[in-house]
Amino acid sequence: MTKASMTYGQKIAVTLVLAVLVAAGSVLLTAAPAAETSDVFRRAMWGSAACTGLIALALAVYGAAYAATGRRRAKETERLKTGERAFTPDALDQRPVRPSKFWYNLALISIGVLFVSSAAGTGMTLSALIEMPFRMWDYIVQMVGGVAQVPDEEAQGHWADAFDAMLESVAIAWIGTLVGALFSLFCGILAARNMTPLAIYIPMRFILSVIRAVPELVFAVAIFIPLLGVGPANMGGAMAGAFALGISSIGTLSKLISEAIEGVDPGPLEAAMASGATHLQRIRWAVLPQVLPEVLAIWLYRFEVNIRASAILGALGAGGIGRLISPPNGLFGQRPYEWDAIGITLFVIILITMLVDQVSGFVRHRVIHGATVRRKKAAKSAGNDDGGSGDTRAAAVPV
Repeated sequence: MTKASMTYGQKIAVTLVLAVLVAAGSVLLTAAPAAETSDVFRRAMWGSAACTGLIALALAVYGAAYAATGRRRAKETERLKTGERAFTPDALDQRPVRPSKFWYNLALISIGVLFVSSAAGTGMTLSALIEMPFRMWDYIVQMVGGVAQVPDEEAQGHWADAFDAMLESVAIAWIGTLVGALFSLFCGILAARNMTPLAIYIPMRFILSVIRAVPELVFAVAIFIPLLGVGPANMGGAMAGAFALGISSIGTLSKLISEAIEGVDPGPLEAAMASGATHLQRIRWAVLPQVLPEVLAIWLYRFEVNIRASAILGALGAGGIGRLISPPNGLFGQRPYEWDAIGITLFVIILITMLVDQVSGFVRHRVIHGATVRRKKAAKSAGNDDGGSGDTRAAAVPV
């Protein structure tokens, strides 16, 4: 006995009813107490109501057109059943029936409704989106002009301030990464299910989840800035940013390291246990040799992330280059904006970040995949010493 399924017309009707209900519910929620206290919620509900209302209207028109052809389709079907002459399908029409995409299309419609409601909640307007490319082009021209100009005394000061603040951001990120790396390996081992008993595994996983749930911005503003100070390095803000990134790095790095440890080959572990190795010896000789290249790669990637995060923390007073552009004393706190100075600052951020990214990527690739050294000259000279009979092909020797 086959399970009865909805017809195409019924699916259209169900979707239409759902769209009407969501539109009506969104309109009702605009008068809810939450809408009175939150402009974002009220705008999101109005956006959801408008979007679902348009969808309901389109479905109504499409459903009416589909229903108008229902009598004709039923008549043709009846004529085919009675054997009368009717439309005879050709070979292409006799292909297998395509699977229904009702739920897939409904999911796409739901995603579209959520997008429109979110856009309305954030205050996006069509006029602002249309004007954005023209305004962006104007600002880009001014910033590129600031970077490409012949440096006078004022521009040299902007370049010097930007490089000095960016080096401070790199130092903050490096300290934060080292703090995170120092504790993440130990915490990662304790959070690995195949290395730790359940009584330690569950509390450690919970602690790491709590650390990951708190952004580094909260660590900086709520804890370390009040303790260590705010502003540039000489006022303690850089140290606050470094420790905020370090604590936040512990949660992320420990999770990634624990997952790497849980995925190690169990063969060396079983061999170490069979030989009578202790728990620490199993970790030292059976686990670390397998995961250490991946752990080093994770640490390097986190260093790249921390460089970008340190720029954001600087806008809150935690040192770094963010303090140069954050209001009220930064470049974006002055009107009119000095787009030439902003362009110099952004250029330095992009340049240093890309440089560190390339170096870190090279080191990470070297750690994971190793390296080969081609000794062409040595092979050629060895061949010449043998009277030219030696093999002069390049030899790839793993280091």
